[in-house]
Amino acid sequence: MPRQETAVPNETPSRSIPVHTARLGPGHHLQGDLTGSEDLVVQGKFKGKIFLLERTLTIDQKAEIEGDIEAGDIFVAGSLTGNIRATGRVVLEAASSVKGDIVAARISIQDGARFKGSIQMNKG
Repeated sequence: MPRQETAVPNETPSRSIPVHTARLGPGHHLQGDLTGSEDLVVQGKFKGKIFLLERTLTIDQKAEIEGDIEAGDIFVAGSLTGNIRATGRVVLEAASSVKGDIVAARISIQDGARFKGSIQMNKG
């Protein structure tokens, strides 16, 4: 069945989130390791590792993540302390704060984003 492309509004101003996306809401605080096979939006607090093989991870503006993440595409608008590994692209949006190393095929850092770490570019 083809993936539905209808989008719902999100606090992240630069993009919409597909309707069929898992969410960790703003009232949730979760600790541990998370793996999955669908896109994920984190709006709350998470401490641990996130592994989403070839999927999209969105870290919303009010989200706080402490731990390493690995996914296909990663969009950061909130706070992340940990390393990022993406097979696709990483976008650090204007309100984001990232402390950690980034390994990705493509990286975009918007004006206003705060970043402390190293960047390594890989082939996609």
